[in-house]
Amino acid sequence: MCLYAFRGLTDFKRHKNHTADMMRIGILLYALINITRSMSPATDYASMYFALYIITAWCENFWERQSSVTVYSLLSVAAVFAATLKFSSCLLILLAVYPAFYLIRGKKWREIARWTICGCMVLFPFLVRNYYISGWLLYPFDSIDIFQTVWKVPKEYLVHDANQIKVWGRCLYDVDKVNLSVKQWLPVWWNHQVGYEKMFLVAVILGLLLQLVIVLDKMMKREKLQPPLIVLHTAIWGNIAVWFFMAPFIRYGLAFLIAVIMIAFGEYLSREKKKFYGIVTGTLAFCILVLVSHYGDQYIIDIGVFTKYSLTDPYYIRQKDYDDCRMDSIEINGNPIYFSTEEEINSCHVFPGTCYKHMLERSTLIGDRIEDGFCAK
Repeated sequence: MCLYAFRGLTDFKRHKNHTADMMRIGILLYALINITRSMSPATDYASMYFALYIITAWCENFWERQSSVTVYSLLSVAAVFAATLKFSSCLLILLAVYPAFYLIRGKKWREIARWTICGCMVLFPFLVRNYYISGWLLYPFDSIDIFQTVWKVPKEYLVHDANQIKVWGRCLYDVDKVNLSVKQWLPVWWNHQVGYEKMFLVAVILGLLLQLVIVLDKMMKREKLQPPLIVLHTAIWGNIAVWFFMAPFIRYGLAFLIAVIMIAFGEYLSREKKKFYGIVTGTLAFCILVLVSHYGDQYIIDIGVFTKYSLTDPYYIRQKDYDDCRMDSIEINGNPIYFSTEEEINSCHVFPGTCYKHMLERSTLIGDRIEDGFCAK
């Protein structure tokens, strides 16, 4: 992703519009933020990198290429794949609205069928995987309940998992508080953000204001609003809404928050800045730059500290081993199943295992072998 971003930035001076360039810088910012965590098996990174790529390539296709419907269609299929990586990217699928509308209006039924089949082919393995892992089509959502399997996760467990994700994201850490209103949990969530994260979130709000000022200027100058960009902004803000109301850990929606800032800044760099409009947009852009710079500086310091304490064992070159902890085991049908006795760590040195003993106590093997799989007691 960094090579892709650097390659596009080499043509910076030749670009009349710098929206895609700023998105490329957004990719580099995301890489900077997560460079010391690149050994983590977390699902956020793949999902967010794909989201950043799709948004960047969409801007690139519109501003720097021929605004090809074929490229928009391919990126819509890529959006389906991004949604299968993590649900926090699900509304990227809204991007498909533009090529779908264009192809339907042109009565290009063969191409519509082609891209629909491609999207289904990408989605199908994800749905099959969900079925075999949990017995549900979309875990942890209980709206679609069509399977009855031996290994199916009970509905009450599924609901508890879904609620736990919500309250953890809201920094409440208590499932009993899942039904608190936004007015009640928002102050708690905000107070749990550290200083540089609050500054970044303020930069996102200022990025939105900058975008609105630019749109207002376009309307006053009677400039035509472009459908591909309208769809892109709808998809970005749709995903931010899903992130905010479902599980607002910053890292879960970081790609979309970065996109708001970078697209606004790119539009600002690409337009004439005269009179009052120039003063307003220039002030907003300066404030955004200061806030985001502080956010980036925090991670530059983190990288320095990480490197300093890793000089004798250079994890910045060779991947660090996964964390380990003390494990105990319970025997089920003659098979030892391990659980953590200290921290919430699922050891990679024993198998099978869980970091939560209570989950193991509520489960059993379907047969006498590990290969037979697990089910709820």
